Amino acid sequence: MKKEFLPYYISRLILSIVFPILVWGFTWIASLMAIVFFGLFLLYLHSGWFSIDLSTPLYPLRVDSHGKEVQRKALIFAVTFSLLLYTFAAPLSNFIGIPLISGHAALSVGIITYFLAQSSLFIKTQVQGHFSNQ
Repeated sequence: MKKEFLPYYISRLILSIVFPILVWGFTWIASLMAIVFFGLFLLYLHSGWFSIDLSTPLYPLRVDSHGKEVQRKALIFAVTFSLLLYTFAAPLSNFIGIPLISGHAALSVGIITYFLAQSSLFIKTQVQGHFSNQ
């Protein structure tokens, strides 16, 4: 951990603790999610996917044109996937007689899909850039 990122670390640690407590209460799931969220914040800071501007210590990450394109693709994929899931889950549940997913769960799956798609697109670009530089 770098000293110059201390305000970012502290603010994200607080967010990582408060949000899971608000959603899951004081449970082991909240503790696990706090660790996951803080780990993701650290990944975003140290991954090299974003430029860093220390003039704003609480919000040092900056998105370039490539980052905006990755975020746009991830958003399109996540919205499309969650809408398809929401649209076809109820009829499919009725057809097979097993409840599959609710509307709230479809939204949660969409949010998770966004972050997974964004991360995979950044990783894919990073790996391709690494091999093209050799």
